[in-house]
Amino acid sequence: MLTRGQLFLFIIQAQIGVGILSLPFKLNETAKGGGALSVLVAGVITQLVIILLWLLLKKFPGLNLYNICIKLGGPIIGSLLIIVYIGYFILLGSNIMLSAVEVLQRWMLQTTPRWAVLALFSIMTLYLAREKLTVLARFYTLASVLFIPLFLFICYGLTQAHLENMLPLLEKGVWNIVKGAKDTTISMYGFELMLIIYPLSEGTDKQKLITVSLSNLFVTLFYVFVVSTCLMFFNSEQIKMIPEPVIYLMKSLSFFIVDRADILFLPIWAITLVCSIVSYCYAASIGLSVLLKRKSHRNFTPFVKITTFMIALAPVTSVGIHLLDTASTYAAYLFIGGLPLVLLIISLFIKRKGSGPA
Repeated sequence: MLTRGQLFLFIIQAQIGVGILSLPFKLNETAKGGGALSVLVAGVITQLVIILLWLLLKKFPGLNLYNICIKLGGPIIGSLLIIVYIGYFILLGSNIMLSAVEVLQRWMLQTTPRWAVLALFSIMTLYLAREKLTVLARFYTLASVLFIPLFLFICYGLTQAHLENMLPLLEKGVWNIVKGAKDTTISMYGFELMLIIYPLSEGTDKQKLITVSLSNLFVTLFYVFVVSTCLMFFNSEQIKMIPEPVIYLMKSLSFFIVDRADILFLPIWAITLVCSIVSYCYAASIGLSVLLKRKSHRNFTPFVKITTFMIALAPVTSVGIHLLDTASTYAAYLFIGGLPLVLLIISLFIKRKGSGPA
């Protein structure tokens, strides 16, 4: 069983991903100085979805998403739902891994073949994803220490920040701030993994909701801090030419001893990405173990990793990469918001609460 602290850090590690690096660039296009407000709106939207998922899980104590699918859909429809959710988790894991490799190749590993970097990520994540949930939680707890240098690196940008670069906050209007929240929400996916680990964590339903909500609050405030720092460090015209402002911010800073802080920043940030990829691969492996009625997910993890590797390797052009990213975005809308809402509505017609081992 995960402790409440481990659950808190697990959701944080799953949520923070590649999107944070380019988020200030995207928000500058839509909301300009109001980008930080867009992040707050996205945090509220995410919290509403978390409550939706919590209501579904609360209705069936002791069951995870896959068990709920079987209980509500029966052996045939339930199995189909499990299959599509497994596909969703594999797709998200592939997209995160590909996006991470693209960033690393642009900034550090320009001449390294993409397949080689993808293979390294696959080996690292395979080693972790086949372990028990408590092992993952301990690793995530250890990796969370790296948030301290990440925070300090970005803090250093405040020494050259200018608040007037963000003003006026409502320059692009309220509607564009709401539109900017869409891009931010996409960057905050990962909280849906509570559908898998919720029954394996300690505490009452209320305590679990508070813990996951605090994770979302932490991620939201961290994103607000990063976006605000970048928007104050660069003016609007500068940031238009910098697709990944967070990395460029690191590169432009001088620490006297270290010439390029981005070379230190990227490997630290990559550990967080490993946690996100592992989480999705673990969720897919658990789905296969439930589908095929096996007690352990270990034997299914290599299959998931090979599939993830092949999907991430498939796009060879920028158009193909964009299509994979778009498919992941629309899949997230369906599998995080749409299907759980349908399952919750169906569950309202189930009088007896679900019970049993997850």
